[in-house]
Amino acid sequence: MSSCPIKYVCVATEMKLYLPYLKQLLPELVILGLNTKWSGFITKYKLLQEYLSTNEIQDDELVCFIDAYDVLPTKQINKLSDTYANFIKDHPEVKIIVGYDKVDNFIHEYLCQFIFGMIDDKRLNSGQFIGTAKNIREIVAHILNTTTHFQTDQIELTKYANQFKNQVHIDVEQDFFYVKSRPLQQVMLPMAAGSTGTAGAAGTGAAGTGAAGTAGAGAFIHANGNGLLDQFLLEEHEIKLNIIEKWLLYVENIKGVMRKVCIYDLIYVKKHLAILLQIIDKNTIIK
Repeated sequence: MSSCPIKYVCVATEMKLYLPYLKQLLPELVILGLNTKWSGFITKYKLLQEYLSTNEIQDDELVCFIDAYDVLPTKQINKLSDTYANFIKDHPEVKIIVGYDKVDNFIHEYLCQFIFGMIDDKRLNSGQFIGTAKNIREIVAHILNTTTHFQTDQIELTKYANQFKNQVHIDVEQDFFYVKSRPLQQVMLPMAAGSTGTAGAAGTGAAGTGAAGTAGAGAFIHANGNGLLDQFLLEEHEIKLNIIEKWLLYVENIKGVMRKVCIYDLIYVKKHLAILLQIIDKNTIIK
């Protein structure tokens, strides 16, 4: 399978956080849902399904979906098409490649495992994935058609991955996507072995070449959970933000953290309540 152009797609109702910089660095990016009402996480898949169903999208076209507000391209993006082609040549059964999600704090990791679920001993991150238009369309359609109560895209994609494990590849090696969870902290690419520089959090991804002596891991960096990408923009793309821009981004990220805490705490409580009710029902039946 030869390399081919990629259609980059995201869903965003507002032009905020790092989306303006994402669009600047990736001018061909297709933004779905701009200036429309957000109707929950299902909005992502409904808009993506609508987009993939248009006549302009061919079945064999490569589509890379990325989160809009906290994902930026690395200098490795020009290798993404070849990386995908080489991978699929050896793994033709894989329909979609998704990011790998793991956090450093064990309490945070436990909460994420409980809320989102696991695929064997791994967690996927639904904030970025790549595959052909046909395969992504089929996966999204299956999720939308079989889910009676859509919670979040990560929860529903995790359920799908557990049902069809051979179709979903979690990018543990970070050859495609570098995902790092550092809420309200700078997120950088991992340092190259033996290099010097000022990169932030270390990672476990495959090495490539980035700015300031850093090693690129994947075509995109994802500051999961409202991390900061100001330093990454400077060191990888020489885009320097002024103090006002940094402050506005920080405030917006604080709001994002608060929203996530409310959303995910509610899911956590509901899951515990459901477990408690099951125990009560079971004890009632036994009595």
